[in-house]
Amino acid sequence: MSEETPSPKKSNLKLIIIVVVALLVLGGGGGGAWLFMKKRAAAKVAAAKAQAEAATAPQGAGEAAAHEVADSEECEDVGTKKEGAGEAPPVMVLTRTVNLSGPRRNAFLRCEFNILFCDPELGKLVAGDKPSAQKSIIQATVLAALSGKTVDEASDAESRDSLRKEIKDKLNEQFRPHALKPGEKEDPKHKRITRPIKSVLIVDWAIQQ
Repeated sequence: MSEETPSPKKSNLKLIIIVVVALLVLGGGGGGAWLFMKKRAAAKVAAAKAQAEAATAPQGAGEAAAHEVADSEECEDVGTKKEGAGEAPPVMVLTRTVNLSGPRRNAFLRCEFNILFCDPELGKLVAGDKPSAQKSIIQATVLAALSGKTVDEASDAESRDSLRKEIKDKLNEQFRPHALKPGEKEDPKHKRITRPIKSVLIVDWAIQQ
């Protein structure tokens, strides 16, 4: 009994089926590989972009953040509690209206400062309604810092923040303890506070033109 010889039609049909299956397999694998490569390339582009942004970031941004943290630091530990140390620290409220420099004559700045103290004794001297030499010094220091400001400077947030820090530093310089004289000893019961001003806050800032 002789073996049946496959017809040409069946052979061609099998060949077509094999080719179609091979194309489907290759097409699916190729599509998956293409998608994988596309995602990988996108990830590389995103990483390169982030690195470029970090490299071109403004210098001093970290330094500004450090200054911000340092400006809000707590008062130094003097080792002993002074009278009234358990009470809330005094706050001096200072409101000023000054002329601003510029082409317009009727430009004014109305502002209010809240000055916080690490030295409660100094705070009590200036926070009340009674006049004192310390209060006059603070008022004069703030007024001198505001004098000559232009409208552009008053409108700039960075300039305003610099002004606040400038006033704080000048007041701490003004009220820091004097150097001990030869033979003079520090009183251990009243240890001196080297930075009596804790913070200068701007709570109101309005420009009128």
